[in-house]
Amino acid sequence: MKVITFFNNKGGVGKTTTVVNLASYLSIYKNKKILLIDLDPQSNSTQLIIPEEKWSEYYGEEPIHKTIYNYFEEMDEGEPRLENCGISVKAEDNRYRIDLIPGHPKLAIIDDLMSRSWNGTLGQEKGDLRKLNWLNQLKQWVAEYDYVFIDVGPSLGALNRSILLNTDYFFTPMGSDIFSLLGIENIATWMNRWMELYSDALTNLQKSNKDFNLKAFSHKYLINTEVHKSSRFIGYSIQQYSKRKFKDGVRPVQAYENVIKEMHGTILRHLGDFIPRGIKEEEIKLGDIPYVYSIVPLSQTANMPIFDLSHKNGVRGNQTSSVAEYKQFIDGIALNFLKNIGDTNG
Repeated sequence: MKVITFFNNKGGVGKTTTVVNLASYLSIYKNKKILLIDLDPQSNSTQLIIPEEKWSEYYGEEPIHKTIYNYFEEMDEGEPRLENCGISVKAEDNRYRIDLIPGHPKLAIIDDLMSRSWNGTLGQEKGDLRKLNWLNQLKQWVAEYDYVFIDVGPSLGALNRSILLNTDYFFTPMGSDIFSLLGIENIATWMNRWMELYSDALTNLQKSNKDFNLKAFSHKYLINTEVHKSSRFIGYSIQQYSKRKFKDGVRPVQAYENVIKEMHGTILRHLGDFIPRGIKEEEIKLGDIPYVYSIVPLSQTANMPIFDLSHKNGVRGNQTSSVAEYKQFIDGIALNFLKNIGDTNG
């Protein structure tokens, strides 16, 4: 089982659409057992998968199903452990054919909790160190999956830091705009900084008490002591832009094209040290995401993946070719993803 976090600190890059559709495609067409965990307080992945008429079952006054927030309730009350709440959304019960732990807006509270735990870890508090490594607890309960995908919000905050701490790989969906390009350095600087601080905290914890056995403690409580081996960069995709239409055909916009040309080199310059051994530099671009916004609302309404939309879901005229194009592109990303992760059974 591998955990992959879909992360970019810039919004509007098609991250949620990409993670949900890629997870679905791997499940339906590549026979992979996928769990998606929605750790974005906006819960957009959850809204795509769970029909609106069922939301009250998760978020009403008396909910009957659990969300990711329920996993953190004991921790929010002071315990250094998660609660195993099971998987409330099963693949056979949704059109994406993936299991889901739904998100919750109260994750903003957990972000505050992780911020306090981060400060406590730097201050050599063992209980806070355990809290910060919560994902390793959850990973024990979901070991039967091929892949666990995590959708996170566009934040450089403490919750995302705690997620990436024990993530195997991260995938960065990019936009084709100048702000996506500028944000790459932010990601690299932020990750390098907190990884170094975390490593220093573990060293100081051992130095402050010679009788303390960090190795035994880490084994007992699933603490990551080799942070620089986690969160390796599996690759990126680029969300294409809407090209301008003229009488003589479709023309590219030079400003966007310039950004796209610079994207690969900029990513290598800032995130190159996170690329795992065995992945060539030219292989980290997993593919493009076509601009198909005319059919995205149909996918949202039908609560089903874009690549499986049909006439009965409202697809009309040129939208048919858009669905086919999207399926072709997501297939390419899926194949490149499996190659980079070393899955030869794709």
